[in-house]
Amino acid sequence: MLDIRWLEDLIVVAETRNLTKASEIRNVTQSGLSRRIQSLEHWVGAPLIDRRKSPLDLTEAGYKLLEVANDTLGRLKGARRAIREDQDERLRSIRFAAPHILSMTFFPRWIPAIQSSLGATRLSVMSDNLPGCASAFEDGSVDFVVCLADAGDAIFKAAGRPLSIEGCASLTIGRETLIPLSAPDGNGGPLHRLDIGPRLSTSYLGYSRECSLGWAVEQLIATRRDLPQLNALYENSLADGLRSMALSGLGVAWLPLTTTHNDILRRRLVRAGDSALDLTLDIRIYRPPQKLPRRAEELWTKLCTDGPGLIQSEPSLQMEELAALR
Repeated sequence: MLDIRWLEDLIVVAETRNLTKASEIRNVTQSGLSRRIQSLEHWVGAPLIDRRKSPLDLTEAGYKLLEVANDTLGRLKGARRAIREDQDERLRSIRFAAPHILSMTFFPRWIPAIQSSLGATRLSVMSDNLPGCASAFEDGSVDFVVCLADAGDAIFKAAGRPLSIEGCASLTIGRETLIPLSAPDGNGGPLHRLDIGPRLSTSYLGYSRECSLGWAVEQLIATRRDLPQLNALYENSLADGLRSMALSGLGVAWLPLTTTHNDILRRRLVRAGDSALDLTLDIRIYRPPQKLPRRAEELWTKLCTDGPGLIQSEPSLQMEELAALR
């Protein structure tokens, strides 16, 4: 079997043209170097060094093999260097999967806190629906899943199949509130109301079936028999798409406080129902049972021990302020 050291020996012999100098460079006795060159010649099946000449020279077969040895060792060293760099980069990076809404609202506020706590760290966020995030978690494409979860886990139950993150260790690192909002009418009240009773109807803007926010909203609606009939006019998998439709006056939508509090302050959107219809969701981070790369483990340890510095507080606009804006 070919020993890569034999190729390295041949290269040094070709450079020095002297077995004594070559053996010193290779940190081996001259007799040991000669035996390794002979082993390489036996593997090739032809003499590689013309020992009659002084200084030494390679044979025609030796020069052919030298060209291959330089190319092969160069490629191997380059591949090793690239692999090591990739591995070092992997150890210094943290990979998240999260639903689109959190990628837009939570991570821009949270990533600076991570960088401040851990130092320079390469962070990546893959955006997908919740089942897609769970699949990436299952196959090891990401270190953590960050997602929204309700107290009764209705979101997970509505997924239609068990998700890989269920049963894994998790921490609550923030909260989000969904509020039923409508464009205002001429008097500043909601154009589309949720307090008009079950015998009447109102236009409704809902999340697409693949969106986990919609699963939580539909569960809330199913428990409230006092709501008017909701006529679905439009659906979108993105909260910002529903926000645009709500601003246009097309209906009522349960929208995240983090993306709409400026609209509420400026009275572009108003409550369509009382605060009992608000839906408070935890922002949770899930990790797998196996050991994670160094930076990811550091983050988890800090969340467990130094949580307050890395866990987001409630959105700046509180429920009392929202109530005052009705």
